[in-house]
Amino acid sequence: MQTVDYVDMRVRARELGCRVPTGIALLPGNFATAASTAELRYHEVVPEVRSAWRRIGLIDTGPHQKLRRNVAVSPVTSGQPVPLAVFFGLELAAVPNAVLHALSMVATVLIAGSSSATAREIRFDGIVERPSNNGYVCLEYHGQPRELIALARPVQEIWASAPSSGPITTETEAVV
Repeated sequence: MQTVDYVDMRVRARELGCRVPTGIALLPGNFATAASTAELRYHEVVPEVRSAWRRIGLIDTGPHQKLRRNVAVSPVTSGQPVPLAVFFGLELAAVPNAVLHALSMVATVLIAGSSSATAREIRFDGIVERPSNNGYVCLEYHGQPRELIALARPVQEIWASAPSSGPITTETEAVV
């Protein structure tokens, strides 16, 4: 896992003319780089993850409340796999185990699904809102879906830590 700074979500949403995510949200994998909303691409399992979250009481507050026909769900963009991107806003910090439950449902969908996302490795971006209006950080994960739940700890640590400066590279061990 690598931890890097991420674009300002509020500014980026305004630039794209879409909803600013809060709490927990599924994001297009290319949210930071798309030139317009027409270029936004979601990972192919987003509809299943959204449904799984609803079953446990988590509501996606992403840029698109519902995936509409004009919103692309695709395994690739610009020849690269679209990462499954999830936003963890500070509001979620007040809900005990919400991050763990959200990541567990993502892992379950990926493991149980029949899409290409169930391959041995997944690209996952966890975008975390830092406390004290200190921006956003992205946890870039490449690995097995079953190990996604281990990302709950770094999310909680970001919320509990003092503001950091600059990109950090970390290695995490999966909790299985």
